[in-house]
Amino acid sequence: MTERRARGTSPAGRGDRRSSRSARSRPAASGKGRTTAGARAAARRAAKSAKPARSEHKILGLSTGRAVLLAAVVAALALTLAVPLRTYFSQRAEAQQLAAERAQLEAEVAELRDRRAQQQDPAYTRAEARDRLRLVMPGETPYIVQVPGIEQPAVPSPTSKPREPDPWYTELWRSISEPQPTPTQEGAPG
Repeated sequence: MTERRARGTSPAGRGDRRSSRSARSRPAASGKGRTTAGARAAARRAAKSAKPARSEHKILGLSTGRAVLLAAVVAALALTLAVPLRTYFSQRAEAQQLAAERAQLEAEVAELRDRRAQQQDPAYTRAEARDRLRLVMPGETPYIVQVPGIEQPAVPSPTSKPREPDPWYTELWRSISEPQPTPTQEGAPG
């Protein structure tokens, strides 16, 4: 019971119905403007329904606030994933580059092993000595065939180019740094 009094309701349970009290306490107007409480309530309901509803803008079927929130979440995810993805792709490209470099180096190593095995062969060493150094085995006679008209081309001598004049600033520096010869005066006692 104390609870009802604290809220401002009467013990009879009528409560605060100011709208209905105010309607009863007003004197009824005479003439055309006379309406009952039920008619007034109906008029109020009609007025509420006649008010234009606040139109909400929609983006992709979502209200504007929800669309903004969704865009913020997507932007946060994009920023969160940008750095790891960039690192992933750069490391992937570097790994491909290193794999190509490794394949090239392995091919070079295989070529060098073949060359080493070839140079360790005594027959290859003899053939190279004959071709490059014109060496012969003991007891063989070397022959050099010279065909007329086919001679070794002469080494061209370097042509001497005429010396180009020095630039103007070099000439200027020389004229300042080197002493000028003094002209001899004729008829001067000497």
